[in-house]
Amino acid sequence: MKGNIYLAAVIYTLGYLPFAVSLCLLGALLLTLLRFWFSHKWFLGVSLFLFILSIYLSPQTTALSDENTLPEEYAGPTIIKSHPITKEFYTEFEVELSNQQMVLIRQQKVEKNAIKHGAVCLTEMSIEQVNQATNPGQFDYRSFLNHQGIHGIAYDATIEECVGSSFVSPLYEYRDRLLEQIDDVFSPNTSMWMKALLFGERSNFDDQLMESFQFWNLSHLLAISGLHVGLLLALSYAVLYFGFRISKESAMNILLVSIPVYIVLAGSQPSVIRAGLMAVLVILVTKLKMTVKLLDVLAIIYIISLVFDPYLFYQLSFQFSFLVTCSLILSKQIITTDGWLWTSIKISLISQLALLPLQFYHFYYTNVLSFLLNLLFVPYFTVFMLPVLITLLLLQLLHTPFAVLLEKLFIWINQPMMDALVGLEQFSIAQWIVGKPSILVIGIYYVIFLIMMAMWNRGKLRFTAVFAIALIGCWWMQQALPYMDNAYRITMLDVGQGDSFVIELPRRSGVLMVDAGEEVVYSHLDQSNRNTKNIIQPFLWSKGITQIDALLISHFDYDHVAGGKEIMDSFKPKGLFIAARQDLEPITRYFGDKYQPIHLMHGHRLQFGGGTIEVIAPKTNRSSGSENNHSLVFILEVDGHRTLFAGDLEESGERRILQRNLPPIDLLKVAHHGSKTSTSEAFIREVGVDVKNALISVGEDNTFNHPSQVVIKRLEDHGIKVWRTDTHGAVEMIYKNGQSTFSPFTP
Repeated sequence: MKGNIYLAAVIYTLGYLPFAVSLCLLGALLLTLLRFWFSHKWFLGVSLFLFILSIYLSPQTTALSDENTLPEEYAGPTIIKSHPITKEFYTEFEVELSNQQMVLIRQQKVEKNAIKHGAVCLTEMSIEQVNQATNPGQFDYRSFLNHQGIHGIAYDATIEECVGSSFVSPLYEYRDRLLEQIDDVFSPNTSMWMKALLFGERSNFDDQLMESFQFWNLSHLLAISGLHVGLLLALSYAVLYFGFRISKESAMNILLVSIPVYIVLAGSQPSVIRAGLMAVLVILVTKLKMTVKLLDVLAIIYIISLVFDPYLFYQLSFQFSFLVTCSLILSKQIITTDGWLWTSIKISLISQLALLPLQFYHFYYTNVLSFLLNLLFVPYFTVFMLPVLITLLLLQLLHTPFAVLLEKLFIWINQPMMDALVGLEQFSIAQWIVGKPSILVIGIYYVIFLIMMAMWNRGKLRFTAVFAIALIGCWWMQQALPYMDNAYRITMLDVGQGDSFVIELPRRSGVLMVDAGEEVVYSHLDQSNRNTKNIIQPFLWSKGITQIDALLISHFDYDHVAGGKEIMDSFKPKGLFIAARQDLEPITRYFGDKYQPIHLMHGHRLQFGGGTIEVIAPKTNRSSGSENNHSLVFILEVDGHRTLFAGDLEESGERRILQRNLPPIDLLKVAHHGSKTSTSEAFIREVGVDVKNALISVGEDNTFNHPSQVVIKRLEDHGIKVWRTDTHGAVEMIYKNGQSTFSPFTP
């Protein structure tokens, strides 16, 4: 069965899919390889057993979203399931309740060594459900925790009478002492790198530097993986065999014992678990003088890892680690036939191609020049960073004076390298934003990728080139799809107590934004552009949108304009449009002197692709004293469908625009978050004759009590369906062939 154990790993993976889908794919796999299965019946039996085991062990959809059965209050025994991690403002750890549900606890104050891995404690706590994403493209923290088996969070629980601990708890405690010693002995910069690269501790890693590593797809260098473990084992073996003159057999035995210890000391992350287990199996195979293919070793480790922790399957680091390792093993014949430079290029390129669909699916972009940076930084980490940090740690443990000199050398060489990397982050032309691909596109990509690799392995370079172009073509097609779509879309994003609307015109003939608000409750000093970075930008990127045609600001209240400059900087709108005004101070306050807005007033008309904007208000550039009543009010018409954007217009402002003979309106963006000071009966009676749907952007449980129940009833009495972000999350209106449909993100 040499070289075919990967089939068992594939079959085990099917158990994570919906049952009907997994059965269909299993049947297809069995039929495709029918002759093979008939000649290896025992292997078929083992594989089917693994499939059943996977279905039994894998967390199903109900288990991943089982918050409804989670108690709001809990008092009873808990088991500490993870070693406490101390962060800037709190310490967090996972506990298992008596019903085997997992809860993440965050404590502001925890006594040193009071919480031990594996301890059983009496605990009282209030458990909160984790907020889920309410916008397309937004990071879903609830899903992130659920895919780790965690279904709730408790803050400052009362924990007492803890007894016992696990057998690995002393190792975790030693790890804590070692990390503290590193902080005490080395400079903050050296300590940061040593803890990250040798012990997997990145809690105090520089944020800007981390963003640079992510931007250039270099994050894998910060995760302890095969590169780190292999280098540590090689150095350890050299010291044992050549330094202490220990026999090869004894050296391998010492390494076999040391690897599990190091896995715990390195934080037990998926990448180090995979690399460590592979090292153990390779050493065992070598000791037993067996012949086992690396792909079989990888498949065995994959299955064992998921059996012991089924939730590993959902962790990106686990997926990335195994996918890259598998791709490189299958490409062994390709990457070992040339010199060092070409081999490095091939390794970097194959790794990037293998991960590309997952990068687009989760992050919506990749960096087309990242393989070049990998050519520089992989050798730099391998030849300089890791050996120097390991040597520094050993010298310091031996209390030798050479540690100080070596640390100075490390900082002198490393700091300019990292400064240069941070500077390169501005090279945004290398960023290729495709959007979130469909599962179908991902499937087609991997089929083409496997065919291309097979052609490359056989030396058929012309066919390889053809399929390589087809690979890139998958993403060109993904980017082209919106330009073939006749639908017209308005998405009301859930930005809390604020406004932000994205308009996609048919065939992507234009992309407009109306407002870019931030919630007033968030300080612009310490959480600036929160909505822009966490909601608006991910949404646009998930759609493959890198530039917008216009940003229209209804008025200069914080909850409508605070993210405007960030949008202008990041998405380079061709025009910034505001309500005409004489007072220019708010413009300077929010946009500085870099952008000169176009002032609009009643009578102005704008054309964007297949859409027309008719400005209704203001009538003059003189404000009447109320910023709300000086809102930019306009009608957007696309294919005969009209939407009235009313800004934060109040009742007195509504009376003025009613004098202007408005055309029939199909969709109303309700003014001022549904406040009782807006959307009067007279306004609805005049405007709402043809309106069937209304949009209200409003924060959940906001202090203003928006929207007013009087306004809601008024709209519903006129037969208008109300869509609101506090209950529906983001809402998308799709207009096509004369019909409009509304899709809430959180039904």
